[in-house]
Formats: sequence, structure tokens, C-alpha cells
Amino acid sequence: MMRSKSSKPHASGFSLIELLIVVAIIGILAGVIIPAFHSSVRKANEAAAVTAVNTIKIAQAKYAMDHEGHYGTFAELYKSGYLDKRFNNESPHIRGYVFVLTLVDKPQRAAASFQVRANPELSEGLTATGSVFYYSEPDTGVSYSREGPADNEDELL
Repeated sequence: MMRSKSSKPHASGFSLIELLIVVAIIGILAGVIIPAFHSSVRKANEAAAVTAVNTIKIAQAKYAMDHEGHYGTFAELYKSGYLDKRFNNESPHIRGYVFVLTLVDKPQRAAASFQVRANPELSEGLTATGSVFYYSEPDTGVSYSREGPADNEDELL
């Protein structure tokens, strides 16, 4: 039997074009999914920051009731059992936000006051941990700013 020289063995595997198409499709999907993922993480961090600011305000109210109208530091609030161990620090870092608690003496009032701020660790770029800055005092709601650290002049949530 005579073999024909025109018959070629069948090659198995993928061609270079097929591999390039698959890599391009994966690149396009990654280009869409990664920013959406970072946006979701940032929004979750922002929601957690607002919750933490309100938790701090409640803890301060309870602390003031037990301590003749005086407010406490993060360490004092933790030691008294009003905040969990995440706050046992001078400026806690929680879910991409840095919390700053300032105790304020107010001579015109019987009780002191406090200010609490939640600032994102990184506020710009693809890997930003948050884009909103938060601020609150005992008698106000939570103010926010997208420009920089918030204060009592900014919009309320």
C-alpha cells in the first residue's frame, strides 16, 4: 500500500491566535471586574465608617452617664466595655479608615464635649479605601465631605 505524501498528521493543541484571543478576553474582563470590586470595597468601608462613628457616639453617651458628664478616650471607652478591642488604640485603623477622637473642654457647659472624625487611609486612586471624610459631635448628626477632613460646617448625612 502506498502512502500519499499530501496527507499531513493532525496537529493537536491551540494556535497562537486562539491563545491571544483568550488572553484578550481575560484582560477585558479583568479591566471591568477589578474597578467594580474596588468600588464595592470602598463603599463597604464607607458604610462601616458611618456605623463606627455612630457606635462611638453611643459609647460616649453611655460613658458620660457613668462618669459625671465627662467623655472618654478610646482607651477609656474600651476599658469600660463600651467599645470593642478594635478601638483600644489612640487612633484606630478599621476597614480602611482612621478614627480620631478629640476631647474638648467647654467652660460654658457643665460637661466637656468631643469630636470624632473618620478619615480614609487612602482617599484617591484605584485602591482608595474610601472617598468620604466623616465628622460628628455629641449633639449633631454625622457630617461628611469629599474634599478633605469634614467638620460641623459640612453637609449632614
